[in-house]
Amino acid sequence: MFAKGMRGRLVRLPEAAGDDSGTTEGKEPPLRLAVLGDSVAAGVGAASHGEAMAGQLAEALTAMTGRAVSWRVAAKAGATLAAVRRGMLPGLTDPAARWRPDLVVVVAGTNDAMRLRRPRAFRHDAERLVRDVRLRLGEDVPMVFAGLPTIARLSSLPRRVRGPLGLYIGLLDRQLRTTATRGVAVFHLPSGGPPEFPGDWLAADRFHPSPAGYRAWARVLASRLATLTEATLPAVLAPAAPTRPIPSNAGGADIPSPSGV
Repeated sequence: MFAKGMRGRLVRLPEAAGDDSGTTEGKEPPLRLAVLGDSVAAGVGAASHGEAMAGQLAEALTAMTGRAVSWRVAAKAGATLAAVRRGMLPGLTDPAARWRPDLVVVVAGTNDAMRLRRPRAFRHDAERLVRDVRLRLGEDVPMVFAGLPTIARLSSLPRRVRGPLGLYIGLLDRQLRTTATRGVAVFHLPSGGPPEFPGDWLAADRFHPSPAGYRAWARVLASRLATLTEATLPAVLAPAAPTRPIPSNAGGADIPSPSGV
């Protein structure tokens, strides 16, 4: 499997440290955002969650909507979709604070590709994750699968691996898209990772994003999430007015990415 062949090549970086939750400053009530997933959701490559995916995504959403965002992370480096479902769902809520998400974003799937998880089994993992999240939350909270990243320019991977692994990642990403089209309030947001990874957008392992990379990637996702939340969560977002233009392509299970992303 790809994963076994890559263990000795990649520099091992820790997950983001510090608080796994926070709130941005903006209009109340806040949009409550939960981020589930693998090493990207866990912030590998960043010192804190505030400068990793969850914190950067929350800041970008606030900039685009004017709304405060209360965010939480439940993630683990190396996690597959099945591992997310088995071990991370308790982190979706905080009973002591009476906190439960308005929106769940899932950032996972690359580890499944590296382990050559069969496409049909991977889709079933995604469907079971949707089911179990809804069972835990007791309602059809909107769920978003972030599109799997492209890896063609990652120099940390041997050239002979990048091609077939990239194709396999694309194959599994199509399974996430299929899951979205078949689910209620389930969406797939293609992102491809930060566009054209400049050198300073990669962490020391040359595989995970740096804080600058997380910021760029989060902005790509937030530009679509801002539209999606306006369409699916009007009671949460109204009456805050956007502070910058937002794409008008709301609706549907799959929101197209801009050229080159």
